[in-house]
Amino acid sequence: MIALVCTLVFAAAATFAVAAILMTMQGRKAQISALLAEYRSLQRDREFLVAITSFEVEAGRAPVSPQLRRTARRLFRQAEAARPARSLRAVA
Repeated sequence: MIALVCTLVFAAAATFAVAAILMTMQGRKAQISALLAEYRSLQRDREFLVAITSFEVEAGRAPVSPQLRRTARRLFRQAEAARPARSLRAVA
């Protein structure tokens, strides 16, 4: 008997909760539709920005940049070659 009463109480509570949700949604219908419209607008804006930024013109490299890279490599190699010679001199 107690199980039946508990079941009825839970069913009534669930029915009341569903009714409260529906009444709240009816009262907030305009706000919910405005939020959905704003979400769709933001989504369209994002898609537009992606479409615009995805078309890029490749910029050519400046003719100076490869020379700078080679020069830096040469300097690095020279420093690497000088380092073991110094350490051998220090040991001797």
